[in-house]
Amino acid sequence: MSKSLTKQSTAAFLLAWLFLGVLSIKAEAPFDYFQNSWALIGLKDYQHGTRITPNNELMLSERRLLQFRIGPNQIALDRHQVKTSLDGWLPVILIAADDGPVRYEFTFWAAPLPDVKNWRKAFGWPTEGENYLNWAWIKVTNTGKTPFEAKISATIDDRPDSTLPHFEWLLAGGQSEKTVFRVPFEPLGSDSLYAEEDPKLWLKRTFTFWQDFLARGATIQVPCQKATDALKASHVLQLITSDHGELNGGEGFYDEFYIRDGAYQIMQLEEAGFWDEAEKAIDHYVRAQRDYGRFETQENQYDANGQALWALWQYYKITGYKGWLADVYPQMLRCTDWLRRACRREPPDSPFAGLLPSGPDDGEFLWDGKHHAVGYDFWNLRGLQCTIDAAKVLNQVQDAERLLAQADAYRGKIDSAWMRTGLPYFPPSWESEGTHWGNTETLWPTELFNSEDARVAALLENVRNQHGGGFVEGAIQWLGVPDAIHPYMSAYSTMASLSRGESEEVVGDFYWYLLHSTATHAFPEGVYYKRRFAWNNTIPHGTGASNYATLLRHMLVHERSSELHLLPAVPDWWLDKGKEIRIERAPTHFGIMSLLIRGTSKGVEVTFEPPDRERPARILLHLPKSRPLRKPIDGVQVIVRPNQKKRWDFESVVKEYEKQAFPIDYVTHWKDLN
Repeated sequence: MSKSLTKQSTAAFLLAWLFLGVLSIKAEAPFDYFQNSWALIGLKDYQHGTRITPNNELMLSERRLLQFRIGPNQIALDRHQVKTSLDGWLPVILIAADDGPVRYEFTFWAAPLPDVKNWRKAFGWPTEGENYLNWAWIKVTNTGKTPFEAKISATIDDRPDSTLPHFEWLLAGGQSEKTVFRVPFEPLGSDSLYAEEDPKLWLKRTFTFWQDFLARGATIQVPCQKATDALKASHVLQLITSDHGELNGGEGFYDEFYIRDGAYQIMQLEEAGFWDEAEKAIDHYVRAQRDYGRFETQENQYDANGQALWALWQYYKITGYKGWLADVYPQMLRCTDWLRRACRREPPDSPFAGLLPSGPDDGEFLWDGKHHAVGYDFWNLRGLQCTIDAAKVLNQVQDAERLLAQADAYRGKIDSAWMRTGLPYFPPSWESEGTHWGNTETLWPTELFNSEDARVAALLENVRNQHGGGFVEGAIQWLGVPDAIHPYMSAYSTMASLSRGESEEVVGDFYWYLLHSTATHAFPEGVYYKRRFAWNNTIPHGTGASNYATLLRHMLVHERSSELHLLPAVPDWWLDKGKEIRIERAPTHFGIMSLLIRGTSKGVEVTFEPPDRERPARILLHLPKSRPLRKPIDGVQVIVRPNQKKRWDFESVVKEYEKQAFPIDYVTHWKDLN
């Protein structure tokens, strides 16, 4: 499919949608995993967004709930109406509800206040204040043959509000009416200020802004529509939850900058080619260093320090900005000095001498501060390695030698600590207690160990098949609370499998990851799988979205040290006859590249534009035995892998889930939300 055809099709879709006034939503709702399904509308880089609750209320400022009621009996919208997205991914939420023969179709979105001086700029930055307008455009249709009464009203916190209109009609059979609510996020006294504003115009502007913005970055399209839409929706989420360039963990929860979460979130922006946004985001890392050298946003959570060093190095690798690296290099050195001092805090005769001191470990669920988290040492070793590479790039030979000796000594202490555990794998803490977390980040986002290291293989075996009884619904169990799984943390094990060439496991993990999403492609933090609840209503979650985006990207394009791997782990059916994988303007550690894969009856046809900054030591294209390359590509080595034994797609993972799903007591468990 050509880019121009894609734009034409999308434009035609929008024009038809606007002509109809409100899209007719399909009667059969798409799969939504969560019983507490949240959605989000909002504007890029504003301090706040509007969360749409599981009961389909709009959460405004000061947690005021805007609720819509329909029909003669004024029944409130509730969780039974599944939320979907316009065009599959836009922050325009569609909901349909029936009352007798009357169908109510709601469209929610956010746009700047109509009296801003420059609406284009106001969509992308709070140029004239943080307030904005929430739109609710409603189409009401009597699907029956006889007249029927229809009503729509709205309340705030279950109380009538004089600023909100109400509507009622006696609709003949087949008759439709349309109406609109315009509600500011922050109250203005009356929405009558904007009573004449055209919803079609502001919906079209909303569509145009997001369509044009995403078109600025890299294009990734795969044959699975759910996967492609989820990637776009994940990008939109990061841009809405970003506050003036500061990446936050969520909107309305975790609404602040965390080095740990943000490191993966900024990687998503970088790999998506959103350069201005990545530049603003990385500045918050530069400013997160304390006077004593440590990078910190959470007290005594030591993994963040190593993640900050990696984030700075990763920004250089993806941009190639050597001058920028030279500017931040002194900060990286000060950070390694802090690490050297911190690893001397344990007494020389301690079994943990040379490692980071004990501290609270929330991911490992070891809050007493008496344990030594393996992930803390892994991340700081990774940060040391990144700083060594920076020293080499900047020709700081003496620094590189000194840091290499520090890293070798540190690795030796890690190996000794592992030997004392007596385990074949790396445990969550050196005391062998806790639930798996940072210890799983062995080969990702950089390889700390050889991919064939027996300890890595044993850890994957333990995580997948033994820890708490093994994977549930394709996700790792998090043992801090009963009956909990943690999809985005599972992604680290998935990436280890990718580095090890285990494509079948990666593809299965990928579709289980997609399963744990809403119909608007929002991802959670953790999941209570027996109730299909995201814990603490953490949807949509920024790190959950970023781990999905990076997982899909690296299944298609993966840097491994000096090598570039193409299609290291994709479903075989994505390469079938008539299928197409399109990657355009994708940033890599070697520069910008593009790749077009078309499946034919005789194999795959490939159009490849190699990275434009430097040539990788090797470029490897991974293809299944049944999908050979039609024509050799200069400078590209083909790696033939076995055909996958099972076809994974979104429909099949839903069916697989339904075979094993726990029955849900909807009445009992829904009370947990209220």
